[in-house]
Amino acid sequence: MTATAVPKSPFTKLQAGTVQELRESPGQARAWHQWSAAEIDALTLAYAARRPLLVRGEPGTGKTQLARAAAEALGWRLHAETIHPRFEPPELLARFDAVRRLADAQAGASAELADPTRYWRPGALWKAFGWESAQPFLAADERSIDPAAPDGHVVLIDEIDKADSDLPNSLLEVLAQRSFRVEPLAQPIGGPNAKPPLIVITTNEERELPAAFLRRCIVLTQQPDPGMSYRDWLVRRGAAHFAELPATSPTASPRRAELIAAVILEKAAEQLVSDRQQVSHINLPPPGLAEYLDLLYALHELFPGQTGVQQEWLGRLSAYGYLKHGVVAGQTGVSQTRAPIDGLAGSPAERG
Repeated sequence: MTATAVPKSPFTKLQAGTVQELRESPGQARAWHQWSAAEIDALTLAYAARRPLLVRGEPGTGKTQLARAAAEALGWRLHAETIHPRFEPPELLARFDAVRRLADAQAGASAELADPTRYWRPGALWKAFGWESAQPFLAADERSIDPAAPDGHVVLIDEIDKADSDLPNSLLEVLAQRSFRVEPLAQPIGGPNAKPPLIVITTNEERELPAAFLRRCIVLTQQPDPGMSYRDWLVRRGAAHFAELPATSPTASPRRAELIAAVILEKAAEQLVSDRQQVSHINLPPPGLAEYLDLLYALHELFPGQTGVQQEWLGRLSAYGYLKHGVVAGQTGVSQTRAPIDGLAGSPAERG
């Protein structure tokens, strides 16, 4: 029998179903990511082809977290940029503080005006393609996080569909040439000898992306595991965040104790599946993984380790976490005015 070939990729050390701890960092809380076979394969292809990975799927399916998990697995630096409707394409390369420069000019601060590092700040792509050249331009708080040169870089461009087509179109040349220029530097950034970053781009598909841009990307659609029911998939994802976990390595944090009992994970999933089916039947956006995890986090925060009380409050709170459409005429089952589920809790007035 011929042994299965192992591709030359740092992602082959990962195994589907394993849970990876995402350590706390500035601006990011400690979290956990459960790897899927599709994620590992798509990242393997994007890494080898040196193409961006475009991740599509419902909100809350872990698209953004995938970039953080990839950076953790590689031991690379993550540079994240969240797109908004007023985002300008050049901001991915650099930002210029025109207000600060105007203030210095009005104050007659000639020495400051001659210093470009005072006004320019590197964007995610500048830092990823030209880490050394970006250092003098970094803000003091960012420079102090970890001055050591990282082994590589992961760039997250989150929710690219929030911008108009100018943004993805502007990336085409950068992705093709893997180099670009920014005004404060005489030499281009990147080039054929620069180690390319891993670029992860997410979309909620609120706006269609240009066909030319899609052709330059590896595309992963985040979706539930086809080998299991949606309910079981939710429970499995919930367990990655709240079930007992061993330490991931001898140097990792200690074994994590169970945070929420399996019965709570199951009941919360069963109610979400029921609500999802009913909401979908009346053509409203259904709740999903994000709402499920929000409810579990709230129950753990409110009543840590108290399974019975968590089960009671699950009955009271699920309508507000799962049913985002308020009161739907003629649809009591998908309205927030419904009775607490499973008779687990009475109204606040009834409970005194």
